[in-house]
Amino acid sequence: MGFWSVLAPNFRKRPAALAWLPAFFIAGCAQLPAAAPGGTPPPAPSAAAPSPLYSLFHRALPEPEGKRAVLRLHGQGAQIFRCEVQPAGRRWAYRLPEAELADADGTVVVHHGANLSFEHVDGSRLLGEIADHVPSPVDNALPWLLLNTRSFGQGALAGITQAQRINTVGGMPPANCDGAQLGQVLRVPFTADFVFYR
Repeated sequence: MGFWSVLAPNFRKRPAALAWLPAFFIAGCAQLPAAAPGGTPPPAPSAAAPSPLYSLFHRALPEPEGKRAVLRLHGQGAQIFRCEVQPAGRRWAYRLPEAELADADGTVVVHHGANLSFEHVDGSRLLGEIADHVPSPVDNALPWLLLNTRSFGQGALAGITQAQRINTVGGMPPANCDGAQLGQVLRVPFTADFVFYR
């Protein structure tokens, strides 16, 4: 699954019964401010309460069936992009995530990196693959993800088969970059919660 297909809004057709809703309720999200020269991103926005209309237009992210949540961590870091020439023009192309995941005490226990990988300080690790996604209820935020995972090694992540990335804030790049930014790297701050299932 291509990255941009994951980021694309997953709007459903509106039921006829909702046709009376004002147009501003179904308008697109505001654009993230453009990156400054040199690829410096704007700061991640603060979390906002989801719109009460969100559930009318989007389905909920599925929870793993027959699985139990065994670990919940809060992640903070950046989504990394590079300005590249693509058929549609110059775009910030996704490269990888880079984040540290902390437990309820604030202790960093997992590094999240390339290929949707998770590496615990005890040596156990996961490789993830996107199984499902829904748009975030927060404007200009990464989509929520359901991942299928393969575990390696013994430790806290052993036997984990699925994970969710939820409660996302930030992480989305501007739509375009310019010629002066070609080849430059952009780090867009984000936060999210990660729930691991066994």
